[in-house]
Amino acid sequence: MSEENKNVEKTTEATAANEKKKSGKMKYIIITLLTLLLGGGAAAGIFFVWNSAGYLTTDNARVTTTRIYIAPNIPGTLERFTIYEGRYVGENEILGWVENDSAMRSPVDGLVVHTDAVQGQAVSPMQPIAVIADIGNIHISANIEETDIGRLEIGQPAMVTIDPFGNQQFNGYIAEIGSITAAELAGTTMFFNTGGTFVRPTHLLPVRINITDDVNLDNFIGVNARVRIPVR
Repeated sequence: MSEENKNVEKTTEATAANEKKKSGKMKYIIITLLTLLLGGGAAAGIFFVWNSAGYLTTDNARVTTTRIYIAPNIPGTLERFTIYEGRYVGENEILGWVENDSAMRSPVDGLVVHTDAVQGQAVSPMQPIAVIADIGNIHISANIEETDIGRLEIGQPAMVTIDPFGNQQFNGYIAEIGSITAAELAGTTMFFNTGGTFVRPTHLLPVRINITDDVNLDNFIGVNARVRIPVR
């Protein structure tokens, strides 16, 4: 880069910094004037609206992960089955087996979140005998309206509160942005009211948020969360 270009870049950065500083000062002055003219309550309300404009917030979010359904390959009697709800299992660990069949194994390190099978029970391939949650894949799934999805990008920081933890805030980031709506997957993209008139709904796209703070969510899969994302 030439010396002239370097000088231009420095000038641009300095100008941007000065503009940001002026903006901050102007914001402070306006809030102060509003407080004097309108009173604390009204000024606080206006500030809340102003501040909220810089964030995308949704309560349509929950803790989730991949769920693996375990079922035998052939019908028969469950000769061995010792796992139970709440038990941790390791990758490739034997969960049980049916007579004359190979052992059923866990494909991941996980937590048994559901089972109602017992040893000696007759089972079939159409009947899952356990559900395992992939504890290495727990994340927040937020549904974002299609009109807001363009304001998000991979790597963007996000703040999350999770209902069992009250107002405690956890830091995270956007790991994935869905490319297809739930309605499209379900084949229900056309909506009509009782009069047969087409209704244009606002669709939702899933956004995955990985939490970077140290928190154990193994026993909170499916609980509600709230997401707050700073946007441009």
